[in-house]
Amino acid sequence: MDGFTQKLRLIYTKLFHEDMDKFTEEFIDNNKFKKGEQSRKEFVLNRKTVLRRWLNKEIKCTRDFQKSFNNYKISRYQFHGTALFSLDDFRQSNNLEAFEEKIDHYLQYKREVYVNKEYKHIYIFCIEKKEILLYSIVKWEKGQGEEVVITLEKDSTFYKGTFSLREDSNIFISMKIERTTLYLLFHDNHDSSSRYIVGTSMGYHARDNKVPISQKVVFSKEKLDTKEIELTFILNETETISAIENRLNLHSKELKINHFVKYANKFRRYHNLFNRLIRKKYHQHFYYRLAFREFYSFYRLFEHFSKKETYYILDYQRAFFEAIKTVESIEDIPLFIVMELNEESLFFANSDKELEIKNRFFNLSTYGVKSTIIFIVEELSALSKPCKELLHEIKEHNIEVKVVEKEKIIHKVNSLDFFFIHLGDERDFVLADPIRDNKDVFKLFINEVTLDEYRSDYRKIDGESELF
Repeated sequence: MDGFTQKLRLIYTKLFHEDMDKFTEEFIDNNKFKKGEQSRKEFVLNRKTVLRRWLNKEIKCTRDFQKSFNNYKISRYQFHGTALFSLDDFRQSNNLEAFEEKIDHYLQYKREVYVNKEYKHIYIFCIEKKEILLYSIVKWEKGQGEEVVITLEKDSTFYKGTFSLREDSNIFISMKIERTTLYLLFHDNHDSSSRYIVGTSMGYHARDNKVPISQKVVFSKEKLDTKEIELTFILNETETISAIENRLNLHSKELKINHFVKYANKFRRYHNLFNRLIRKKYHQHFYYRLAFREFYSFYRLFEHFSKKETYYILDYQRAFFEAIKTVESIEDIPLFIVMELNEESLFFANSDKELEIKNRFFNLSTYGVKSTIIFIVEELSALSKPCKELLHEIKEHNIEVKVVEKEKIIHKVNSLDFFFIHLGDERDFVLADPIRDNKDVFKLFINEVTLDEYRSDYRKIDGESELF
């Protein structure tokens, strides 16, 4: 079969899916139609007969085709700003492979537009309402260039947006919802079995245009039941990322606590997600159950912190090390410590980390930190040799060491293990293990009433203690 005939058949089958009526419309020279001599229907029927002959018989590019080519609609097909077909494409006999490739590229582009128009519903997680909102595309209109203007509807309210498709199969949608403009990006992998594709949007909080917000979004062919279906953008990490860091001035003395309230709300969503996972998927899987439940401890800690409330500390060693680094940075302040003395103390440990903590504590005097440590002991007369050696070692590093017997103070104070600083400003704190708290954890306090209670307890303990 001649190349010309094969090219026509490629167009007939690939572009027009063997629809002879459509094929004829694109290869008809309307300038040859003479009113009065024949009906339009007869004119088209005659042309269809000629084209059928061209498709079924091996022929070369005819003179009639070459003369009329510029009048055919097919000659005006555009791809990336240039003509899709030229007359030379049909004249040449050795370019069949390149010709078919050209059709395939054009088809891929046209098919993408067609397929993506099947995606008519956009799901966006609304952080303010804590729910998934549905916006449906109800109208597609031709825009400028490769853009398509879309009309979206939600609850009988209509919004305008634009839709554009790139050669790399990336879909860009911009939509303005009230005072918020969102820019949505999706990638179509041409999976015909897929009901929806997941993408990302970038926009700004309506309340504050300085603060960008990123979130996962869904572009769907059909309406989804968000209560029953675990959408990918809900199960996969987080629904939204709000760049509140843009409002944080690291040089400012005061940091607004409401920034952390927003993070706490995000952690709450994680916690709720983990509960759903346990209930629906991992109720028989201890490994996951335990990990998801342990996250609750962190979530509760951060929630307390965001509200400036007392929170628990499970790792005393880490907390003590942070206290050392804190007073190093402040310099020239007193640090008050009350601690039960036993051979399980971190001062007796010999791991690299514990030795680092111990050495940093011993060197606090080089920062102008005046440390006083009061050890609670069972009986002064019964101190072991290792304990006495430790107390001497601490004294040698310019740290004031005192001791007091437990029985003298245990019924007068709230704790036998605590430390604090007192500067008279927002940096004051006390970390304590309350005697009457049945939880074996330390609590971090910053409210002034509790701070005064522990300062009073320290004075009581100090009054009963003696220098070592």
